[in-house]
Amino acid sequence: MLKPSYCLLLALLFSCRSLIAQGSLTNGLEAARDDSNKVMRYWKAGADTLYQNGQAAMNYFRAGFALAQKLDYTSGMERCLNAISLTFSINSRYDSALAYINLAIPYAIKAGDIKRLALAYINRADVLTNTSSYSAALKDCDTAVQYAEKLANNSDALGRIYGIIADIYVAQEQYGPAEMNIDKSLQYFLRTTNRRMVAQMLSDKADLYNILEQPAKAVPLLKEAIRIGDSLDDKENLAAYHIGLQESYARMNRFDESRKSAMRAINICKEIGNERQAANIYVNLCDVEQKNKNYKLAIEYGEKAFRVYVSTRDTLRQQIVAANLAESYQADNNPEQAYKYLKLSKEFGESLMRKQFSEEATTLQTAFQVKEKDKAIQLLNKEKELQQQRLRQQWYMMMGASMIALLALTGAWLLFNRSKLRQRMKELELRNRIAADLHDEVGSSLSSIHMLSQMASQKTNETAQHDILSRMSANAKETMDKMGDIVWMIKPGETEAGSLVQRMEHFAYEVGSSKNIEVAVQLDELEKVKLSIDQRRNIYLIFKEALNNAAKYSGAKKIDIASSLKNRELQVVIKDEGNGFDHASARKGNGLDNMSNRAAELGGKLEINSLVNKGATIMLTLPV
Repeated sequence: MLKPSYCLLLALLFSCRSLIAQGSLTNGLEAARDDSNKVMRYWKAGADTLYQNGQAAMNYFRAGFALAQKLDYTSGMERCLNAISLTFSINSRYDSALAYINLAIPYAIKAGDIKRLALAYINRADVLTNTSSYSAALKDCDTAVQYAEKLANNSDALGRIYGIIADIYVAQEQYGPAEMNIDKSLQYFLRTTNRRMVAQMLSDKADLYNILEQPAKAVPLLKEAIRIGDSLDDKENLAAYHIGLQESYARMNRFDESRKSAMRAINICKEIGNERQAANIYVNLCDVEQKNKNYKLAIEYGEKAFRVYVSTRDTLRQQIVAANLAESYQADNNPEQAYKYLKLSKEFGESLMRKQFSEEATTLQTAFQVKEKDKAIQLLNKEKELQQQRLRQQWYMMMGASMIALLALTGAWLLFNRSKLRQRMKELELRNRIAADLHDEVGSSLSSIHMLSQMASQKTNETAQHDILSRMSANAKETMDKMGDIVWMIKPGETEAGSLVQRMEHFAYEVGSSKNIEVAVQLDELEKVKLSIDQRRNIYLIFKEALNNAAKYSGAKKIDIASSLKNRELQVVIKDEGNGFDHASARKGNGLDNMSNRAAELGGKLEINSLVNKGATIMLTLPV
């Protein structure tokens, strides 16, 4: 009844995603930029290689988790840990699978994605079911139901949860609750387009009827599951459905139909390369034919299964099949072959006993070693008593050293707090300066708007009113821009260079479009730098001043803006190919002194290179 956990887990983990060709996922993956998109590419690449190459998939998932951890990308860490757990489940390493799903769940909670939370608890419930931790598995299912019920389209998720609950009850031989939960699961899946899961739940219900010795009820359910599986070309599950139908027919003594179903299952297994599953079906057929005293057929099926088990070195199954073949050959009046397989069965049995004996001997040896260690511990305890006096002296010395270390740490803590206080004072000073800017710049603009509004309210001609309103509009826009800059500079959480780059790009493109100037922006290196509020403010104001000057006075058709980072020095360059200017005569008119002063505040320098009719280049250099 219980299916391998990975069948359900795989559907849960990778549901609602389109399959992407493996080549498109891995092409240039290592060289790609380290960001959240690369994390998802690792995750999807692992998903697409999971069944073809489990180790390669594991490597993708681990690489994705490492990158997500580096980026502090919570959702990516959860997905990759969940996928690693799945990979261990596929290989029946449930202890490792449980460890990784336990790591994934806190990240799912932190991410706050209800769908992923429901999925994480479903997956852990499935792993716990496979480790026979049924009570814990049911608790996780209850939690998953609560999350799934909050989802907008929750039928698929609830169908899967009730399917797992049904498996838990079957494992505990509580068939009434199991059937009730299978019916619930089936009702939810019928509301979706997930026909594959509908077929699987029909098969589960048929398996339950076979356990309850009601094979006649199982047959129509399995036929419907096979019909759906055929329409979906679902080879993996089709083999299982035909095996279930073979078992149902055998229980009803309809052996011809049972053989036909078994052979269909075997053909599918061969088609998908699952020889071990085909061998298991041959063993079932061998048992059925023995019961019907069709010993030649029983021998034929047993020999086919035996060859597969020999190639896979499955000693236990070789021993079982050899015993069946010995019995069939004896009944078929072939004592020579009967003796051969009886001898083989005995040899395999002895091999298994030796292996078991070796394991038990290892256990006993370990117990003996533990006893020897206990004796050694007793001797050590006696030595320990003799060393107590020396240890006391050492303890006093350690206490003295600890006091010295404590004093040193206290001094370091005081220095650290003093440094933090200085930093806070700097931030306070900066915020006071920004408040002054707000008062001076925005206040004056608002006063101007107020005065213009009073003028507009007086009786004037239409042309004058239009002029006044235009000036009011310009002043209002200027005020909004200044307010936007100031709010951005002091907004909590906006201290990263990425935010500065976005604002610079926005301003550059806005200026360029208004002046019909082509603007080329290349500020990738600036994004890599972590800046303080003061650095960010001064860089942005220097940039605005330089760009405004170029747009107003250069007459250029194109302005290039670029950044570079070398030897812990950041350079920002604004270059135009316009009219140029005489530096000495233009210095006061274009606010160049103000730009140089801001550069000095940053501990850097501002270089201005310009010739008349040769364009201008402004380069800001500062340490970072």
